[in-house]
Amino acid sequence: MTAADLAAVVACVTALGVVAALTVLVVRLSRTLAEVAAAVTDIREQALPALEEATAAVRAAGAETERVGQIIDAAEAVSSRVDGASRAAYVALSRPVIKTAAAATGAQRAARKLRGRG
Repeated sequence: MTAADLAAVVACVTALGVVAALTVLVVRLSRTLAEVAAAVTDIREQALPALEEATAAVRAAGAETERVGQIIDAAEAVSSRVDGASRAAYVALSRPVIKTAAAATGAQRAARKLRGRG
């Protein structure tokens, strides 16, 4: 065997080693790619329904928020009406009540003076 033959054998063995290493690498990459594809499929199967549920929940929460806002607006309107009515009642009743109390007090004093206790 000559030096050229020996060099050819070494080159072939080296080439076979490189091909074997590349084959192992390609097989591992293929398996990893298959696992990634399976994980993406699982994520799509689980995440999309969850995202749809979250979207529905957000829409429902928005509707409830709007409804609560309407209730608060109605409560504020009722409160302002009650305030107005109580002010009107106070104005309407306070003067006659004060006058009646003053008249009663005056009548009591007059009655005392007429009885001779004054």
